[in-house]
Amino acid sequence: MRKRFTHLPQALAAAMLRSLRIFWWYLRQVSGDAAYENYRRRIEAAAERDRAGHLVPIRRCETAQADFRCSSERLPSREQFYLDTLRRRYSGVSRCC
Repeated sequence: MRKRFTHLPQALAAAMLRSLRIFWWYLRQVSGDAAYENYRRRIEAAAERDRAGHLVPIRRCETAQADFRCSSERLPSREQFYLDTLRRRYSGVSRCC
C-alpha cells in the first residue's frame, strides 16, 4: 500500500514548481520587467515572417522603438530599450494637474 503513494511528493513538488514558474512569468509580464524580451520576440518573429516571404502585412516603424528597427537591423541593447521607454514615458505632456 505504501508503494502506491511514493511518487506523490515528487508530483507535488513538480506541480508547485510549475505553479511558481507561471506566477513568476505573470509577475514579470504585469510589472513590465519582460518588456524587452517581448519586444525582441516580436521583432524576431516579424523578421522570420519577412524571410519566409509570407504576405502578412507588417506595419513598419509602428512603435517608438521603431527608430532602432527602421534605421538598422540591429536591435537595441536592454539598456537602450529601457532608456527609450523612459524617454517616451516622460517626454510628453502630463495630463495631471
